[in-house]
Amino acid sequence: MQNNQVFSLDHPVSRKSSAWTAGICWEGKKKMTNKRNILSAILIMIVMALFAGLGAASEKTVSWGSLTKPDTLDPGQAWDNTSVFFTTNLYDTLVVLDSETLEITPSLAVSWNANENGTIWEFKLRKGVHFHDGSEFNADSVVFSFQRQMEKDFPYRYYDFPLFDEIFNNIVSVESVDTHTVVFHLDQPFYPFLATLAASPAAIVSPAAVKKHKKAFARNPVGTGPFSFQLWEKNKRIILRANPRYWKGKPDFDQFSFVINDKPDNLHKLFREQKLDVIDSFSISRATGLKNVRWATIKLIPVLSVTYIAFNLENPNLKKVDIRKALHSAWDQRTLRYVFQGFVKPLASIIPKGMPGHTTPKTASKLNLAEARSWLQKAKVNEPIKLRFLLSGDSDLEHQLVSLYAKNLNRLGIELNIVNVPLEEYEKRIMKGDYDLTLNGWAADYPDPQSIISPLFNEKLKQKGLANLSQYRDERMKKLIESLTKEMDKSRRIQKVADIIQQIDALSLCIPIFQDTTAIIYNNTRIKNIRVTPTDTIRLYKIEKK
Repeated sequence: MQNNQVFSLDHPVSRKSSAWTAGICWEGKKKMTNKRNILSAILIMIVMALFAGLGAASEKTVSWGSLTKPDTLDPGQAWDNTSVFFTTNLYDTLVVLDSETLEITPSLAVSWNANENGTIWEFKLRKGVHFHDGSEFNADSVVFSFQRQMEKDFPYRYYDFPLFDEIFNNIVSVESVDTHTVVFHLDQPFYPFLATLAASPAAIVSPAAVKKHKKAFARNPVGTGPFSFQLWEKNKRIILRANPRYWKGKPDFDQFSFVINDKPDNLHKLFREQKLDVIDSFSISRATGLKNVRWATIKLIPVLSVTYIAFNLENPNLKKVDIRKALHSAWDQRTLRYVFQGFVKPLASIIPKGMPGHTTPKTASKLNLAEARSWLQKAKVNEPIKLRFLLSGDSDLEHQLVSLYAKNLNRLGIELNIVNVPLEEYEKRIMKGDYDLTLNGWAADYPDPQSIISPLFNEKLKQKGLANLSQYRDERMKKLIESLTKEMDKSRRIQKVADIIQQIDALSLCIPIFQDTTAIIYNNTRIKNIRVTPTDTIRLYKIEKK
């Protein structure tokens, strides 16, 4: 998913950019959040008023404050982190990933088996499960959930599904054998197939609800998950209720209140006043001030993601590998600590730490301007190089990071102009190729390097506003990725990943710079731990309310 972390960088995103993940707005601006010119005091009064009448006094409510809001509550549409946060808790998938080991465990499927070459998968489904609307979960609902995304002419398909083709393009058909047995047919073996079934697009929706609400299903979600949808007040709050019939048992608390506020200082104030149990958006300075507060816990979890500087390979200068290598040599990894103060993890590879296949390229090095000048001489540049660095939003830290990079380039005689535009315009410019360099990123939808590599070379995702590497059209790279897709042996897959990393590094197709962390602060007198998986999944069902 596109990584849209509200982190210091307010990227477009994931994974939505899809974001980035629920995270830090640092000194305070978040993309995809409408800015309103309202006095802070009035905003705080409005948010505080939201807490009135949210349920009986005896009920247990978890209140969560955030800058971000979901784009959709349809799991098939969700490709930003905030949307996935909600779909994870409203719906179930056939399998889930263990929050610590990432091992595949049963969920709506209780068992499964595959034929010898892994092209036919049979799943036995859990019995006695019902959707929030009372309808029964069965094999037909699994088939429906996949068909509406697979088939362009499916009668109950009301919009596009941006990630399905990327993750599940190897599915030929899904069929019901009996009420509680479903079979998937693949066009070729795919090693991480089982893990992909834990991703948001694989969540099972209520066919009755989709047929009833049509396009409005995205704001009227119905799944089998531990929480059901109750209310969505635009730009204010989203309320979920505990599902009393959940097949694992009723959650520990009765209600989840997601409060949306585009001022991080307001969220911080509400948290300090203990009117919010959790906040996922805050400035570095505010977080530092909470380190000595006994009842506040700051949690940082590295997620399987990569943030990188992307090149527009249609630019005449950037088509030259020697110039790209010079730009790479001018990158100073030390600026990350200066700007982000330890809230991101430096990364020199497109494959993040903690994911199979992660290696640090042999050529990875610190800032080396002498080497950069050597590459420029080799490129035989006769005219001054002027480049535009496109940014989305108005994040001070994002701008600060790129400004420091621009100073290094200036010492090489390269002029780098920073262009800040609103998110909507940013995405349009990426689609049209109207940029030279930009920051973007991707977070894995499942814990396999394929979940990073394939999207980065996917032309369709670029057309949706993701600045990836798809402009590099090379038969060797294409064959490497195809070979990885088909490879079923784990050790050989790791070697193929290493070959792809080596090729990307040798050609400097991008500059990997850091790995995101999910950052949250919670009141430990009210909340008993919050688990975040490396795939940035937060399951509310596992939260205990004190």
